[in-house]
Amino acid sequence: MITLTIIFVFFILFLVLSLCLHLAGGILKIALKLIFCLPCAILCGVLGLVCCCTLILIPLGILCFKLTGVLLSPLRACMI
Repeated sequence: MITLTIIFVFFILFLVLSLCLHLAGGILKIALKLIFCLPCAILCGVLGLVCCCTLILIPLGILCFKLTGVLLSPLRACMI
């Protein structure tokens, strides 16, 4: 009976610890997106706008806009 209680206590502690680590990972992921991905996305968007103003660099500007979409996508990790 005591062994079952100890196992149950360790199981509860493991669940609480894993929940805390999962929450901390989510917070770090949001911080990474705000610190690195958002400025990179803004820079790529501006660069794409400048490239689309010229006739020769329109394909490069479209690729910059696609990269901006990838950087701002909430389901993908930031490419650094």
